Amino acid sequence: MRRGSKRVTIDLIRRKSFLKNEFKYIILKSILQNKNVKPIVRSYAYMKLIFLKKKERISFQRNLCLVRGRYRSVFKATQMGRHETVTRGFRGDIQNIKITSW
Repeated sequence: MRRGSKRVTIDLIRRKSFLKNEFKYIILKSILQNKNVKPIVRSYAYMKLIFLKKKERISFQRNLCLVRGRYRSVFKATQMGRHETVTRGFRGDIQNIKITSW
């Protein structure tokens, strides 16, 4: 397996686990902020919130080129790196993107 495709696979796994844990994070945070809940339940929610994996938070998600697996200079519109965007733009594979010079 090439390094780029391996990175893409790992990134997709991380994003799926992020979505799963994001619901848990929102629920625990709302329990923690609710003053009508018993203190024992709030402290349990606080402990669960502390031990959630931090690498699965939204701030740790990085944009990744879906073709080559590069982390740097990835465009949001195409989800590809700058090199891949330019080469595909010159070939005409990407619609509505005009490459002037390279």
